[in-house]
Amino acid sequence: MTKGVIITRPLGYNDTLGRLLCEKGYRVLERPLLSIKPINFTRAMKYKAMNLNTYDVIIFVSRNAVSHSLAHLRNFWPKWPADLIWCAMGEKTAEDLNSHAVVANYPEEQGAEGLFDMIDWQDINKVLIIRGKGGLETLHDRLQSRLVNVDYLEVYERISNRYFRLEQEIVDLNLEIVILTSGDALKSLCASVGSDTLTKLTALVPTERIGELVKQSGIKKLAVSGSLSDEAVLNTLASI
Repeated sequence: MTKGVIITRPLGYNDTLGRLLCEKGYRVLERPLLSIKPINFTRAMKYKAMNLNTYDVIIFVSRNAVSHSLAHLRNFWPKWPADLIWCAMGEKTAEDLNSHAVVANYPEEQGAEGLFDMIDWQDINKVLIIRGKGGLETLHDRLQSRLVNVDYLEVYERISNRYFRLEQEIVDLNLEIVILTSGDALKSLCASVGSDTLTKLTALVPTERIGELVKQSGIKKLAVSGSLSDEAVLNTLASI
């Protein structure tokens, strides 16, 4: 029997991967474990947007960071600051920025560690990280250890989705693999599925950091793709 895969990214971000998986013969169940809610721009947020030229580097941690901030930034900057270094945490985020006429650097290895190693931070004094509310502090802490000043612009929040029937669906449909892209998605999965069922799943994650969280959750089988790109996910799935 072909492998059964649960895809869990927010609604609207699973379409291409889901189609590719079906074409490869996988059985696919879409269950977005998180919903994304934009945050209304406050005066303090607008102040950071107005002062974009005071930063050396701007980092977008996700595609949602791009989609919920670029229009606001454009209101203040019809022409982007000339010397600003644009960075994305992954390839898809960089592609979204490119659609807004922004050329962004991104690491081959997904995540904060890859991004940190990509740039020479010696002459960087001030960084703006655009992200969701309550994200991890890994990159922030690494930058501050280099005496880099870090500001956040938090433009969305993640709402957990709990699926009371997911455990039964996993059993009935013989689903073996779940693709998880964040620690918050993992929390939603654990709230939806009992520990016995979790131990039977293989989790496919983009980074070792999320992999460590998966191990702590009770999921025993783990595969790390190194990236959220469709190609990396498909190659990793083929190796399971």
